Amino acid sequence: MLELTDELSLLLDQAAAVVLRSKHVVALAGAGLSVESGIPPYRGPGGLWTKYGELANLSYREFVQAPEEWWEARFRNEDRPGDPVYEMKVALDQAQPNPGHHALVEMERLGLLQSVITQNVDNLHREAGSRSLLEIHGNRTQLRCTGCGARQPRDGYHFDSLPPICTHCGGVIKMDTVMFGEPIPEDVLLACRAEAETCDCMLLVGTSGTVNPAARLPLVAKELGAVLIEINPEETGLTPWSDIALGGPSGELLPLLLERVKDGTPASAE
Repeated sequence: MLELTDELSLLLDQAAAVVLRSKHVVALAGAGLSVESGIPPYRGPGGLWTKYGELANLSYREFVQAPEEWWEARFRNEDRPGDPVYEMKVALDQAQPNPGHHALVEMERLGLLQSVITQNVDNLHREAGSRSLLEIHGNRTQLRCTGCGARQPRDGYHFDSLPPICTHCGGVIKMDTVMFGEPIPEDVLLACRAEAETCDCMLLVGTSGTVNPAARLPLVAKELGAVLIEINPEETGLTPWSDIALGGPSGELLPLLLERVKDGTPASAE
């Protein structure tokens, strides 16, 4: 349980004041937010790669070279206990949005948060109710054509042949999740960049700031005059750039921040 010290309470008050006076607030969410929903990280203590090593079949190059083999391996690993893909799938299937997700949704509803850029592929922001959402690394519940970029839900899709082929353009379909070595889809990247350039406040929620191009977005915002508010239990590479650093889990700090901004929100905005 987070200890609400006088120093932390003061920082929360300062962060709330910044949010309330800002005209365009954007949240950049990272793996730390998902960890609080029981989803293991890839790196660090308890991380899947720490336990199993990096997975070659997550390589975009291998997918492009042999998409049929990649899909076959994907289906095999999904039903194999002890495999990292299976372990992650089970964790994702069981995960539920945590209070941090719900606090972001409520801030959006109040008109105090204009957009969420998430590095997470777990779909928890959508489940919580986020509407203005940019999933820079894709969404595990979606499929995407590598040709025209069309997206569709994976649930209910009939894999009549492997690799699946897009009915719109004949391109190969892959998971919407961005693989290592795969370029971020241009439509999403441009939209994220536009949010970073527009915002006057960015909340850095559970992100280590180590994975580009998402890690560059706070720096772009900062260079253009935005205030950075970090919410993370550990110091990160973004901490020195942050104007306010709230040390603690986002699932506890975001609801506390929400309480303070609601206290300062005119009743007409409710």
